[in-house]
Amino acid sequence: MTVFRDPEVLHRGALPGSRTVTSTVLVMRKRSVMAISALVGLLLAGCGSAPSTTNSGSSAALRRINAAVGLTEAAGSAHLVTISDTSGLSSAGSSANDAAIQLASVGDIRFAGPDLKLTTTAQSGSSAPSTSTAIYVGNYLYLTGTSDQHGWVRAPYHQTYPYLGAVQTTVLTTSTGPVTAVGSEDVNGQPATKYRVPIPSSTKTIALTNSKNQPYQEHINTAPFILSVWLDRAGRIVRTQATQKVTISQKSRVAVGKSTTTLSDFGEAIQISAPTNVVGQ
Repeated sequence: MTVFRDPEVLHRGALPGSRTVTSTVLVMRKRSVMAISALVGLLLAGCGSAPSTTNSGSSAALRRINAAVGLTEAAGSAHLVTISDTSGLSSAGSSANDAAIQLASVGDIRFAGPDLKLTTTAQSGSSAPSTSTAIYVGNYLYLTGTSDQHGWVRAPYHQTYPYLGAVQTTVLTTSTGPVTAVGSEDVNGQPATKYRVPIPSSTKTIALTNSKNQPYQEHINTAPFILSVWLDRAGRIVRTQATQKVTISQKSRVAVGKSTTTLSDFGEAIQISAPTNVVGQ
């Protein structure tokens, strides 16, 4: 989801471009990337925690869900599309909202890293959309804006990118259910079986830095939600979808977000490598 963000970074949008790369610009861009590196790993949420329930529901459905990540990653690579839409943030008990945010990320993933290359377009309210490209290789995130002609900014990235969208892969591999098979639907023009996986509430504490380079901690509480998972005939994950309600400690702000991730073109050759023209870190 899009709720983990430094507000000033979001107001600035994509990384700023300039005709002259000065130390001041590099510092500003570094701050943007560091905030975005914390944000992007959580853009799709990844908020779900490993289930604590012991009710297994349908044992056959549970086995398919537990095995799905391994079967998906055995393909080696895939094309990845994630669409997320977060409602305006509001303080608890208040009707005042920030502008809604829509994000569309398109790219490829090499599961062995996982390494990814994603181009993301962000739209907030009536503001003009901004586009940036991110490359995740090893323990680094490389980021550049489409209007930036100077190169890439690098920032440490020690998380596991939540390519499933709303949850990390361990949520499916360790799920104890109950898992429900809903029925068959077409995804990417191919038949797929839809499953419903309950995800319990969770709490995370994230260390962030604001625009003044001051550290602070954000406490994120995610309410229980249902994760929908579509598996193809090979048992691979071809789509996930979830709607989540998240409460953020700063000013007790509440957001509701929906994310949909689609995987396709399994096993095709892709090129993902660290860029060589790094101008700041």
